[in-house]
Order: sequence, then C-alpha cells, then structure tokens
Amino acid sequence: MDVCLKYDTKTLTGYGLRIIRTVKHAKAVDFLLVEYKDGQVTPLTEAISSTCYRTGCTISLNYSNGLLRAHVETKTPKPVDSSLPHQVDLQSHVTSNPFGGIHIQHTGSCGESTTMLHHLHATWKRL
Repeated sequence: MDVCLKYDTKTLTGYGLRIIRTVKHAKAVDFLLVEYKDGQVTPLTEAISSTCYRTGCTISLNYSNGLLRAHVETKTPKPVDSSLPHQVDLQSHVTSNPFGGIHIQHTGSCGESTTMLHHLHATWKRL
C-alpha cells in the first residue's frame, strides 16, 4: 500500500510511504519513503521491517520545510516472538513541489491480511 502526499494524480509525481508485505517475515511488513516522478518510483530511505502494521495502526505522513517524515505505530501489543521494531520513524530531505494532493494506492489483500482504513485525516496549510 502506498500513502502519498504532495502528489499529482495526472503526472503521478510526489512523495509517499510504501508499505510492502514480503516473504522475509510472516508477521511484519517493510516501510520506506519513496519519490514518484512521472510514474517512476525511487526509494528515499532503506526499508525497515516492523511489526506495527496491525490492528489499530496509525500512519502519519508529514511534509514541512523540505523534510518528509513518516511515523507508524499501533497500540496492539508486539508479538512476543519478534525482535523487530514495533514502531517506525523515517525521514528524508526532499525537493519541494507545487502539488498538494493526497493519494492512497492499495492493490488488495484478503483473509487475515485484510487492510481496512477506518479514518483518514488530511490537513492543508497554505503558506
């Protein structure tokens, strides 16, 4: 799933947090910040595997003064058999763009891996 901001849906250009299910861990996903430019994706950070993409997960994505930040956490307890982090904090310096849109792309999941979005809150501060 990708959660994006400062994103233009016509040119597919902006920034986002990519969440990837991998075969590395049965109870964790990878998180990384990415840049989209004309539909091409470039990683901005290394991927971090974490157990926080669980029930009650909160994702915060923020852009301010050239700094893109993501924070992901949940109140659901960490699996006792995991040594992975249970919270994610990522940041990257990025070039400002004129876009202000948000975008969510989810390619689907079902069964125990279902993703449900319960709330979306977006704040736009025009400078």
